[in-house]
Amino acid sequence: MEPKILLTGAFGNVGQNTLMHLLKREYEVTCFDLPNSTNKKTCKKLLKKWQFNTVWGDILNKDDLNNAVNEIDCIIHLAAIIPPLSEKSPELTKKINIEGTRNLINAAKMLPTKPRFIMASSVGVYGPTMHLEPPVRIDSPLNPSDHYSHSKVECEKLLKESGLPWMILRLGAVSAEKASLKVASILFEMPLEQRTEFISSNDCGIAFTNAVKLDEINKIFLIGGGDGCQLTVRYFLKGFLDAFGLKLPPDEAFRHPTKKEDWFYIDWMDTKESQEALKFQTVTFQQFVDKLKRDHRMRRLGIKLFSPIAKVVLLRMSPYYKSSKGNVVENN
Repeated sequence: MEPKILLTGAFGNVGQNTLMHLLKREYEVTCFDLPNSTNKKTCKKLLKKWQFNTVWGDILNKDDLNNAVNEIDCIIHLAAIIPPLSEKSPELTKKINIEGTRNLINAAKMLPTKPRFIMASSVGVYGPTMHLEPPVRIDSPLNPSDHYSHSKVECEKLLKESGLPWMILRLGAVSAEKASLKVASILFEMPLEQRTEFISSNDCGIAFTNAVKLDEINKIFLIGGGDGCQLTVRYFLKGFLDAFGLKLPPDEAFRHPTKKEDWFYIDWMDTKESQEALKFQTVTFQQFVDKLKRDHRMRRLGIKLFSPIAKVVLLRMSPYYKSSKGNVVENN
């Protein structure tokens, strides 16, 4: 009999891909997410193709969680506040990420049979590592450097001490399938020579799905795209923006580190053990970019027409690229 799975954060980027792969395996899935308009629209769209259950609720509401975990064999916990919102709203991040995870763990512990608990974490728990020889390894020391990474370290601790059979997947730089101004500002905080390891949201979905029946438990895995996805931020942004008909902003728009703490908390990762166990790496970065170009070819042509305006909009979001009068400096 196939396990019954609860998927939190089901209608987010990684959540949708994880849901798709779980349903392809014919698992019985219950989605748990906030009943906002965006999530309801996504849910309605997915129900046209797939069959799954949905429990709408708040991870801070214990009754909602008790209802959601009923008769569940496995929990995949993706719901979280992520950057840049996590840094703008530290109290909300603490509530949702830490207290929400605590609530979900406590609800799971009340079940007669303890479910497997698979949780999304981040390479960010290692903090800035550009001063070290790559790659980051599972046993590299933890050194969280912002509200988000601190919350993930605390969530990992809660899960390890829960008594539940657990698995933690620390994700690298997860792909976005659309360009969004909501996350554009954080891009300028990443130095262009920063090492980063791309991972497609689809491959993340494969990793979480394959973790459901993995024989091993109480393990941490690093989830990155592998050799074909180990890049610099410059190469990553140039490829991603080009897929939408945009050019990379000038170097002056990005953070220029002067000490090790100025680097961002992403890096290349040692994913050999993770790939052997979860078999999730299917897409290189260039393959991802090529697919974006195909999928958005008409939109790409339209964006190109407005690229001068898009350039100004992007530059206004950079805290590093302004004149002494506070106006955007134009470099052609």
